[in-house]
Formats: sequence, C-alpha cells, structure tokens
Amino acid sequence: MAIPYQWIIISVLWLSHIIYFLNYMMIGTLSPFVQPEFQLTTAQVGLLCSAVTIGSLVSNIPAGMLSDTYGAKWIMVVGLILIGCCEFAISFFNSFIWVFVFLIFVGMGIGCNQTPANKAVIMWFSQKGRATAMGIKQTGVTLGGVVASFLLPVTALYFGSWRYSFKLAGFAALMAAVLILFCYTEPPHQPGDVSKGNTSWKNSFLMLFKERDFIFICLSGIFLMFIQFSFLGHFVLYATKVLGLPVKKAGAILGIAFFAGALGRVVWSVSSDYLFGTGRRIVLSIIGAAGAFVTVAFIFLSADSPLWVIYTLAALFGFTGLGWNAVYLTRVGEFPGRALAGVATGLNFVIVNTGAIVGPPFFGYLVDLTGGYRASWFFTGCCMAMVAFLSELQKKERMLTEP
Repeated sequence: MAIPYQWIIISVLWLSHIIYFLNYMMIGTLSPFVQPEFQLTTAQVGLLCSAVTIGSLVSNIPAGMLSDTYGAKWIMVVGLILIGCCEFAISFFNSFIWVFVFLIFVGMGIGCNQTPANKAVIMWFSQKGRATAMGIKQTGVTLGGVVASFLLPVTALYFGSWRYSFKLAGFAALMAAVLILFCYTEPPHQPGDVSKGNTSWKNSFLMLFKERDFIFICLSGIFLMFIQFSFLGHFVLYATKVLGLPVKKAGAILGIAFFAGALGRVVWSVSSDYLFGTGRRIVLSIIGAAGAFVTVAFIFLSADSPLWVIYTLAALFGFTGLGWNAVYLTRVGEFPGRALAGVATGLNFVIVNTGAIVGPPFFGYLVDLTGGYRASWFFTGCCMAMVAFLSELQKKERMLTEP
C-alpha cells in the first residue's frame, strides 16, 4: 500500500530537523573543548549558546511571512546552505568574537527552517492528527540532540580538536539542503490558506496581540525555552564539574535526555490528539507541573549519587523539559488558523527565543554568583511551574475555526 504523501513530507522535515538541531547543539556539546581553548567563563559559554538564538530571532518573522506567501521550500534550502557555510568558517576561527558573530548567522539559517516547517505541518494535516505529525517531526530535533551528544564529542576526541566536529556538522547541513531541494513539495491549496490578500501584515500582528491567550501562549514559551536551553547549554559542564563524570559519559546522559524528549514529543502529541480531544492547553499544564518537580530534584544530586538516579532524572527531564515542543508548536500554529500560521509561528519564535537567549547566560551567571548549581536548578523549576499556571489561565483553544 502506498504511503500517503504527507507522511513522506514529514520524513523529509524530520531528517532536516535532525541536521539543523545537530548544528544548534554545537556549543552545548563541545563546551568542555571550547571553554579552555578560548579561556571562557561559564556565562560566556552561555553567551555563545545564545548567539544561535539571536540569529533565529532575526530571521523567524521574515521566514514566516515569506512561507505564508510563497511556501516553505526555498526558504528552508537557503537556510541550510547558510548553516553549512558558516559552520565551515567557524572551524577556522581563533577569535571568540568571530565565532560569536558566525553563530548568529547559523541561527539565522536555523530560523529559516523552524517557522516554514511548522507552517508545512499546519497546511498538510487536519486538526485531528496534526499534533501527532508535529510530534513525529519534532523528534528530529531531539534525535539531532542525541546524535550531537554522542557524535560531536567523539569526533573532537578522535581528531584532537573541536574544529572537525564543526566541519562535519556543516557538511551535514549542506546535504540536508539537497534533500529538501529534491524531495519537498508544497502542499495543495486549501480554503483559508492565503492571508496576505485578506489583511495586511500590520493588521495580522495587531490581531494576534489583541488576543489575551496568544500573549499567555508566548509567555509560556519564554519559560519553556529558558528551561530547555539552560539545560542543553550547561548540563555537560554540570555533569563533569558537580557529578564528577567524564565528558563522554556526560554526553551519553545528555543523549538519554534527548531520546526521552523525542519519546515525550510523540506521547504528549498523541495524547493531545486522541486522549484530550485535540486539547493542547491541558497537556501543557501537565508537562509544566510534572517538569517542575523533576527539575528541582537536580538540586539533590552530587558526585556520590548512583548513576541510575542520574540517568532516571535526565530521562524524566527530557520527557517533560524537552518533550513539550510539538504540542506547543501545534497550539501556536492552530490558534490563529491556517492563514496566519506562518506569521504567528514566526512572531512566537521571536518572542519566546528571548528565553533561549537569556536562559543560558543567566543560568551560568547564577552558577558564577553562588558558586554552585542549586539556585540555577531551583529557578528553572519555578519557570516550569509558571508554564502550568499560564496554561491554566488560558480560555480559548483556537482564535478561529478552520474551514
């Protein structure tokens, strides 16, 4: 029996997400190699992690607007080419400033893949089953993290330099661009698809900002991104310095968290579609409440903690703190309807990525200020609790009913 073409599209997007997030994770996984070479503080490591997010802020809204008007294909191709070229360039730099600047360009390429891909899922799938499709696509992000956690440190150790890991990731991004170019097709036109002819971009933005629930959705996203990228940017350092683990084992535990996150994205999405009747808010409330308890538990870990406890907590954090993404993105795209899915997603990415920018440096600052990780983990747990609270405050599932 032939595979429905929409699932072939999901497969293409899934593979491209593995590659783009592999590139997103460069500093987080390679920080034990990069930090001593450039003599960086923990906060500066966090700043390099944030550079990628700064770049995505620049490109997400234009990418969303262009995908609403012209489709996603060429935007994603150009973005992946930009990622690949910049990663090759970074592998030759010896300056912290130049690495920071080109990581911003990498982020711009990533932004050109995040928003159009989410628009594509909203367009190709109906409400029932859409979160499941988004969840499967988003497992590419977490599996990209798994690959990064295992492959990048091993490559750096094998060749004796982190620079070879950057070259490998850059080559992978260029291959992903070829995949999108030859295998991705735009979805067929559906009623309500075109927004530009019905309203101006300015009115579209105003319409979204007048919605109280959209603001709460964005605030929840800020906290979720703070949580996710603080964890990704600092866990390897935390595991090596506080838990006394070697770099390879710390990377392996991070990989377990990513794997659990991939599982969580599918489980939460399927639950949202079929257990809660396409309800997204209640699932996000559950994720926030459960994740708060898990995150605070990291405070009690030490070098004497059994490995099975560390693995378990990392997996539980992955299931909640990394597993929220698909349900959240489905909510963002569905809330305004198909016509504004791209611009709403792009606008949301710009707003919530402030959490990803502020998170790693602030997490690191608390570590430098207090001389330990307890305050950082406690603050992260409070952010998770806020996600549950803000989800409960929301009244609407969707701003408009789909045609």
